Amino acid sequence: MRSKLSIVTFISPVLIGAGDYRPTSYGYTVPLAGREEANFGHASGVAGDPDAFGFATLTVNPLKKQLCYHIALANVSTPLMAFVHEGPRLRNGPPRVTLFTGPGGELDNCIIWTRKQLAEIVANPSNYYVDVATTEFPDGALRGQMH
Repeated sequence: MRSKLSIVTFISPVLIGAGDYRPTSYGYTVPLAGREEANFGHASGVAGDPDAFGFATLTVNPLKKQLCYHIALANVSTPLMAFVHEGPRLRNGPPRVTLFTGPGGELDNCIIWTRKQLAEIVANPSNYYVDVATTEFPDGALRGQMH
């Protein structure tokens, strides 16, 4: 009887822990395009950079309060800043996470942000978009909705 109890005691923590698995990092690949911009204030009359395209790869870890990103761009002037904004497709929303600011900012980096904000992004990623501004399109050159 004693050996049966020890087996049950040994197995039960493993079984209890197996049901509580949650990933700690969440990955997103976000296509970026100028046509997705919702800013119509540029002097050229277009919303974003019409020739620009690229993608942003985000890895979000709310437990570590960390967001790592890699942004690849083509046909753009010097990157000026990038943010994760809250908002639906083709509608402007407030910035929630600053990826970088300043001309020539890092396109591949990890940042520390609030656990609460990162958890909100993970809980409903389609409510957020990545926006990249350039020196030619400082109000927004490319944009892509997260999924």
